[in-house]
Amino acid sequence: QKERKKIIKSREKDLRKEFAEPLMNLSVYQGKVLMKLINRETSNNCYEIIKEYKGSFTARFYQTVAFFFGSNLKQPYDKNGDEAEMEKIVKEVERMYGYRS
Repeated sequence: QKERKKIIKSREKDLRKEFAEPLMNLSVYQGKVLMKLINRETSNNCYEIIKEYKGSFTARFYQTVAFFFGSNLKQPYDKNGDEAEMEKIVKEVERMYGYRS
């Protein structure tokens, strides 16, 4: 458990260094899209990911922040429903760049 926390903290530091600035400049809408894409790629919502790595208190805190911005960390990704258009765009980008899931 101690080693796991050490590895997570180290990796988080690296990720913050690389991605903190671009993520801070996202609009609320762009953040919602990012959360949906994370859910699509991991089959896990952002709340569960935060809960697993940072604990349930932190996950609840960020869920509250998301709520005040009109969002939800637990939002689902439905490729045949609300996100059908987004799914078409993702598939087109994957096709253009030769990515196979």
